[in-house]
Amino acid sequence: MTNIRHTLHSMAELSGNEKNTHNFIVEQLQSLCPTHINTMVGGYGVVAAWIYNPTLSTIAFRADIDALPILETSDIEYKSCTKGVSHKCGHDGHTTILLRLAQLIHLKHPKCNIVLIFQPEEETGQGARKILKTKILEQYNIDKIYGFHNLPHYPTGTVVMKQGTFAAASTGITITLKGRQTHAAHPEKGINPTMAVAQIIMMMNNFNLSNIATTSFTQATPIHTRIGNVAFGTSAGEAQVMYTLRAFDNNTMKQMLQQIENNTNEICRQHKLKHHIEYCETFAAVENTPEIVNDIYHAALSLNMPTQWIDTPFRWSEDFAEYLKQYTGAYFGIGAGIDSLELHHPSYDFNDKIIEPTAQLLYKLAVSNEQ
Repeated sequence: MTNIRHTLHSMAELSGNEKNTHNFIVEQLQSLCPTHINTMVGGYGVVAAWIYNPTLSTIAFRADIDALPILETSDIEYKSCTKGVSHKCGHDGHTTILLRLAQLIHLKHPKCNIVLIFQPEEETGQGARKILKTKILEQYNIDKIYGFHNLPHYPTGTVVMKQGTFAAASTGITITLKGRQTHAAHPEKGINPTMAVAQIIMMMNNFNLSNIATTSFTQATPIHTRIGNVAFGTSAGEAQVMYTLRAFDNNTMKQMLQQIENNTNEICRQHKLKHHIEYCETFAAVENTPEIVNDIYHAALSLNMPTQWIDTPFRWSEDFAEYLKQYTGAYFGIGAGIDSLELHHPSYDFNDKIIEPTAQLLYKLAVSNEQ
């Protein structure tokens, strides 16, 4: 399994371009005799199923398979062969864990139905929606669904859990302002958006004053701002402001977006600017079902795996939230090591030591539903 993980690491592919990863997953699965292998699902997704009795409910597990546009700086033997693209979030490890689970299913023949979802395009927030849109999952009578992620800075192999919100909602927002450029010697003859940009930045900063320990937490992180062009003889006539917005509650996110739109409308009216707002990479909050989290806890205890409950949701986002809108389920973390580099660091590498215990935990969750 370590060799499989290293192979996946070396073939890192961006969201929407996971062709070789897709083909490798299919090749590995074919020898493990699933009753169904659905390929090219929602792009380069793979859905494998072991359906022993169609009348019984099914347990589903999901792993993400895409990499990031990050140049790998570590000098490891299996480093990415794709320049500027690398597995710096551990999706190569997540995929390997699910392939190991497939091995365990093949070897032990549990008396339950199991579906494994190898999902592309998680990093852009598109993959889960695309998988669900195909409606392939609807044919499998899914009763519960589980997802997981490795977590640096937690002890190796520790199962990290939280009932309710596990990870934040987030969205990218781009506000484009249109005025009228003119000669820099006569700015009064144009409409310069600079003061409006300043007001929007101050408005956004107000969302960073909330308490992280409450469900009303909000965050606005500046990503990019551009005003006019580098031309000292010209007064700017257009601008763009980009932020990433976060909230622990979907309703709080909705209220924040409405407030931003209302305030931006008023600011642009005051400055006689036209504007439009675009959203991208939108993620809902990951809302765990409490009883399913308890199942994870008891399964971990039965395997003598260390456990840890967290009080505050993670501020990063995960499109696993889309599955939880449709199915009962939960998302949890697996400690990658106290000294592990953080996710998205150019020298980060997945901890191979957590492959086997995590796969065993997933198998335990599956067979606990044997009928």
